[in-house]
Amino acid sequence: MKPDWVVLKFGGTSVAGKPQWLAICKLLLQRRQQGKRVLLVCSAVSGVTGRLSELADRPRESGLESILDTHQALAAELDVPTHEWLEPGRQRMQACLQRLQQGEDHAARADLLATGEWLSTRIGAAFLGQFMPVDWLDIRRHLSARHEPGLSAARQWLSASCDAGADADFLSACSALRPVVITQGFVAANSEGNTVLLGRGGSDTSAALLAGRLGAESVEIWTDVPGLFSADPRLVPEARLLEQLDFAEALEMAAGGAKVIHPSCIRAAAETGTAIVIRDTGRPEFAGTRISNRVNEQVGVKTVTCQKDMLVLLLQKIDSRREVGFLASVFEIFRQRGVSIDLVATSETTTTVALNRPANLLDEDMLAGLVEALQQHCTVHVYPDCVCVNLVGSGVRTALSRLQSSMKYFSDRPLLMLSQSANDLCLSLLMPAGEHELLVQRLHRELVEINQHETGGIFGPSWQDLQRWE
Repeated sequence: MKPDWVVLKFGGTSVAGKPQWLAICKLLLQRRQQGKRVLLVCSAVSGVTGRLSELADRPRESGLESILDTHQALAAELDVPTHEWLEPGRQRMQACLQRLQQGEDHAARADLLATGEWLSTRIGAAFLGQFMPVDWLDIRRHLSARHEPGLSAARQWLSASCDAGADADFLSACSALRPVVITQGFVAANSEGNTVLLGRGGSDTSAALLAGRLGAESVEIWTDVPGLFSADPRLVPEARLLEQLDFAEALEMAAGGAKVIHPSCIRAAAETGTAIVIRDTGRPEFAGTRISNRVNEQVGVKTVTCQKDMLVLLLQKIDSRREVGFLASVFEIFRQRGVSIDLVATSETTTTVALNRPANLLDEDMLAGLVEALQQHCTVHVYPDCVCVNLVGSGVRTALSRLQSSMKYFSDRPLLMLSQSANDLCLSLLMPAGEHELLVQRLHRELVEINQHETGGIFGPSWQDLQRWE
């Protein structure tokens, strides 16, 4: 009989202290009582990956000891020994630092950043082993990144991708282990067996990929919020919990700036039909948000998202439309540098291109080289700090007739691009950063809050209500 697997993923805030690990332990015991075998995917302790990244930028021994001290403190709080991981962890980090001190080394950076997950899962395995049979698994032996020649070297090492699908060998290997297996998110290996990272949101993506490989019915993403909301609750306290979404709508939300889950996680789950359930570690009684193959036929705007850290390039040339191959030549420059384009619009003289800087790992040197190459073909104007406000929902074009009031926002502010997605799920407004929060609040009030009364079965309690129930 095929083992009944469930995959549970926990983020950095959910593995940072004893109360959180006790909550994880309780959930694991519940799943075991339900007859499930559990694959537990964990991120690094909150803040550690950022500190490791700073250490990679400025390699020094003092930074290394500070990070190890954080994990020793966690081990002491959990009352678990350190001998199995402390010295090996120090040696591994020191080796990475020595390589980084000699100059930029993407491979060494990837290996250093991966130690956060290695340490958190080592400590977690020791703690959970006090309550149940647990095996620790080095996921690099089973999760292989595909080689993508078009990507920059930095993205090959630090933002790699893996193929989704069932994996009989991985299923067999996990089934031979104890009923609870703990492993690392964010981490994979390339064809040579070297450590690579899966980029932002990599732990969520790992969990979805591994759930697909095991043939699990669902993957549970446990985090510090109850799910996806109709807007960022920090900007719109009236935002409502979205209890169910289909993969297409959720993907547009994630790609458009919803921080709770990464687009690559949704793509991986959609490819294998694995449902995603987003839950709150601190409030496990809430059902959260379920993302699945179930197509949502209810039309209307369901969320307003805001995608920050956007870079906009205006590529200007007289009669560019009449120059055969103009767009092909400039887009080839992006391809050669491994840069992905989020949005594009063309006119007789101007092509507007929007890029996500963090997703492309686009630093100042890379940007300068990109602009210099583009200037061989056209005049380039750079807007370095932009945001993209997105309206997301099935049949989003129906919102166009109700945008008149909100569009007054642009009477004295620039609008760089207005774009409707071909799948009629997203309407994007691209602008310089500044007072965009006002637009998000206005759009939510005028489009989403009205639609909540028309779209039953999707909207749950508001963020305000959830705070009152605590």
